[in-house]
Amino acid sequence: QIPSPWSSELELGYQSLGGNSDSESLNTRVGLTYVKNQYRQTAEAKYLLAEKDGEEDKRKGQVELQTDMKINERTYVLGNTNYVDDRYGPYFIDLTLATGLGYQLLRLETFQMEVEAGPGYRHQEPNADEIDDDDIIVPETVDELILRGSAKFTWKPSKTVELNARFTGIAGNSNSTLETEIDLTSSITEHIAIKFSNTQKLNSWVPNGLEKRDSTMTINLLFKI
Repeated sequence: QIPSPWSSELELGYQSLGGNSDSESLNTRVGLTYVKNQYRQTAEAKYLLAEKDGEEDKRKGQVELQTDMKINERTYVLGNTNYVDDRYGPYFIDLTLATGLGYQLLRLETFQMEVEAGPGYRHQEPNADEIDDDDIIVPETVDELILRGSAKFTWKPSKTVELNARFTGIAGNSNSTLETEIDLTSSITEHIAIKFSNTQKLNSWVPNGLEKRDSTMTINLLFKI
């Protein structure tokens, strides 16, 4: 039987706390991958909603699309689009478009590693709604050329455990960012797993009154379809 070029994943996570701490959070993720001949296409959508003491505390959506085309056995050309809508983050709109080259450094049975680099474009809008009235700022929309670099690896120490890490850096005149995402997946069955994720994003500049570092930790059920 010929394997399907498509693979997909669905993640769901929910938490509710009562008593002294009243909070609810919901996070979801959908991932799609298509691999055929020299092409690889990936799509990922994430959504996080959190309420604390009856008021909305976080609302963040993210969509990332990437197309890779192999040049030779290890090298590929890529096109990447990443859009973030973050109601309570430093930038409520953050869009990057990038191209470049990727290279597969390692392709072992239990360990794979890829690196990517190339130029791109960024559009950002500072989150002026989250800045206090007494902060002296000049909110500016950013449109600029950037450099994007990425490194990602996958380690499978056993059939049921998988560790993924991704580091993405973006450098521009107005701001530079570094995002790290580390995922640990433990399979329950062939199609169901528990996934622990930790994401950290550091901005070199943010509007006054907002923090430079944003972090998210989730524990989800992962369904492999």
